[in-house]
Amino acid sequence: MHPLILMLLLIVGACEAVFWQKLTCPYEKQHQSLLRVWCRQSSAGCCTGLTFSQSAHLLDGGKLKVTQGSDSFTVAMLEPSHGHGMYWCGVLSKNDTIIRLAEGYFHSSSGAFIWSVTRWILLPLLPMVTIFTNVYSRTTTNNMCKEAEYDDITMSRALTDPQCVNAAAFCELE
Repeated sequence: MHPLILMLLLIVGACEAVFWQKLTCPYEKQHQSLLRVWCRQSSAGCCTGLTFSQSAHLLDGGKLKVTQGSDSFTVAMLEPSHGHGMYWCGVLSKNDTIIRLAEGYFHSSSGAFIWSVTRWILLPLLPMVTIFTNVYSRTTTNNMCKEAEYDDITMSRALTDPQCVNAAAFCELE
């Protein structure tokens, strides 16, 4: 793959991971026509937020992105407008009671932001480091085997070569 395309894909993936936090909200068929709810938990059984129809796609000034499915909807949040905390998604029943479908903790801290960027940088490096380490160790092992073979050949030549024997004898005489 061309390096420029790879960099573009990594940047797009990092931006998606850094900014959008998602929560999928599965519902039953009888709840399909009800208003959707997105809210931040304010106490054990209460939450503060907004309602929207099944045709809504962008909410809260574009900070919320809603994707509709056949039996669920997914809310993606760019930045928690009511601060970090536990958020609910659900539907509003006929008697104005919220039926909670799912909940999730949404953060707005710089530490989470730094980790989400860092993991997308480290993710492609992990296989590259593994491959490099494997290739390096194989190359080093092959070079050591070749040096050992060369040493064995040199030793056997030294023992069988008459010039070497004579040279050794000559050195002893001096």
